[in-house]
Amino acid sequence: MQEIKQKIAENKAKLNQLLKNKDNQKTLDAWLKTELAYTSNKIEGNTLTRRETELAIDEKVTSGSKPIKDYVEAINHAKAFEYVLEAGKNKTKIDEDFVLWLHKIILTGIDDTNAGFYRSVRVRISASQTVLPNPLKVPDLMKDFGKWLVQKTDDAVLKALDAHYRLVTIHPFIDGNGRTARLLMNAILLENGYAPMIIRSIDKHRYLQALETYQTKGDSDAYYKFMLTALNRSLKMAIDLLDVNAKEPTKDMLTIAKFAKLCGAPVSSIRYWMQEGKIKPATFTKSGYALFEKAQAKDVKKLVK
Repeated sequence: MQEIKQKIAENKAKLNQLLKNKDNQKTLDAWLKTELAYTSNKIEGNTLTRRETELAIDEKVTSGSKPIKDYVEAINHAKAFEYVLEAGKNKTKIDEDFVLWLHKIILTGIDDTNAGFYRSVRVRISASQTVLPNPLKVPDLMKDFGKWLVQKTDDAVLKALDAHYRLVTIHPFIDGNGRTARLLMNAILLENGYAPMIIRSIDKHRYLQALETYQTKGDSDAYYKFMLTALNRSLKMAIDLLDVNAKEPTKDMLTIAKFAKLCGAPVSSIRYWMQEGKIKPATFTKSGYALFEKAQAKDVKKLVK
């Protein structure tokens, strides 16, 4: 994993250089507010498209064919992310109270009775063999977790990943555990100069499987490899979004679906090769969609053979 950690360090340095421009910081924060809400909620079953998520957040559009709860989840996540950003500027302590406040924002208007409060009932993760703590143990577990959160560390990335893992494993809330854990992780990453981690909905199964393997077998390798890869990809997406020297999208560029068709390969294969670093998009749209040039197809066709 040393190689991926080195890439993360290099990309962090590139991003921090770009963020010296205050306009770039505003652009990135605005994009992340929608992208994180869309991807994090999607993992939990939210049905909104990226565009619907954006409209709910920016224009408070909450009417349509989707459940009202889905629109509120988008707005709440954006508010929670704004709180994370403000907390970073104000150097707010990331502790147990911080976690409770994040959760309160996430569930306000959806389940006000449980928003910001620990569960008092047993819960299970659907289709998972993970055994979650008895609710009577949750307050003490969270108190210990809060003490751990404020401890200093030399490895901020490891702390962020461990904070995410520990919180979802305690599973202190009746709902909203995953969203709160991802926001907490990203708060720690932002506090230490990294970009927030975006976990794509297409990676949901691998993400949850890596978590469950760690929880049930104590094998952390898949978890750390998955999360570090996701962090590095997120850093690269942020860099490509802000880098003025990157190629500007043109009408001749292809979406991943059209590019896959040109290459004679499934979209899933293109995504996999992107993840493995065998294919790099020519650029990204402002919404984070990968775009390709037709000339790149010849290189991909070699992978298909």
